[in-house]
Amino acid sequence: MTCIVALSVGNKVFLGGDSAASDDKSGLILQTVDPKVFKVGQYGIGFVDSFRMGQILQYNWTPPIYKPTKGFKNLDKFMRTKFVESVKEAYQEHGYGRFGTAAGEDGDEGGIIIIAVQNTGRIFIMDVDYHVSEVDVEYLAEGSGQQIALGSLFSTSTIRLPRKRVRMALEAAAKFIMSVRGPFTIIEV
Repeated sequence: MTCIVALSVGNKVFLGGDSAASDDKSGLILQTVDPKVFKVGQYGIGFVDSFRMGQILQYNWTPPIYKPTKGFKNLDKFMRTKFVESVKEAYQEHGYGRFGTAAGEDGDEGGIIIIAVQNTGRIFIMDVDYHVSEVDVEYLAEGSGQQIALGSLFSTSTIRLPRKRVRMALEAAAKFIMSVRGPFTIIEV
């Protein structure tokens, strides 16, 4: 349970996340000091699902470097091949996710992450089955606060301060979704 928000402005992406951690078994909702959004290499990462998944990406993963001059002029192709494979390898190496026959007939399973690629203004989302998508609007949200955050981002399009819009989206989600709470972390990629 969480809310991750991404907003593209020019060639920058503003990525924000809340601080709630919930336990489905007990129903507890706690405030954590572990960020759900962070920079690693040339990427901004925002995660929902498991904190373990986020910790692997933040501390145990060496992401591939995107260089348009090194054979991957197409960022879409790079994200859907080299990037995905590097995430899967990190998860497998550190015991996260389900792969092969353990994943069942639906295929490999990981978790949902929002990815901002430095200096491109592009926002991608990697879903549980490792497919990578890019939406046709300049913002994205994930987690239990997704719908409220998306509504906030849509309705604040005339506000010119991107950090303010991201904060407002997170605050709106926290106001109406009990599993979203501050403090909020906002980074620029």
